[in-house]
Amino acid sequence: MNAPDVAVETRLGSILFTDLVGFTEYTDAVGDAAALRVLDEQASIVRSSLADSSDARVIKELGDGLMLWFGSPIEALDVAIRVQHALTDARDAGRFPVSMRMGLHHGEAVARGDDFIGRTVNIASRVSDLAGPGELLVSEAFVGAVDGRTSATFEEIGPVHMKGVSDPVWLYRLATSNMPHS
Repeated sequence: MNAPDVAVETRLGSILFTDLVGFTEYTDAVGDAAALRVLDEQASIVRSSLADSSDARVIKELGDGLMLWFGSPIEALDVAIRVQHALTDARDAGRFPVSMRMGLHHGEAVARGDDFIGRTVNIASRVSDLAGPGELLVSEAFVGAVDGRTSATFEEIGPVHMKGVSDPVWLYRLATSNMPHS
């Protein structure tokens, strides 16, 4: 018996993954109630940072991280930078004791209900996994999508082999001159 043909809808956009660095250790040290307050603060910061975005949304919560979708790579970058600034402010005020890492990739993703799947999503997740505390890493495809349309600058890291991805992906780091300073 053959499976019926399923219409696949692809959408061009940017996927942002976030991850809280050291969250498991933090939770172990301070307990679940304090950890939940950090997750609530993260959700509040991200919602506030998305407030002015026209085609952006949180796709899902992934433990201590998030997956976000943006129809515009410029909006994706603007939101990521706003989140970093807000996290710095929250950390300075004592409300956010951990760091966040983020990764952005641009391409076609398969829409599946309210979720997205596919190669673009997988690469965005891997890009995030490679970021250090407080860092935003982006793929070459993302840099190409924003080229000439932003004043943000990127530092080239080079090609990186990623688990499950056949070809190396060129990565870039958002330059520290674009980042908030504590």
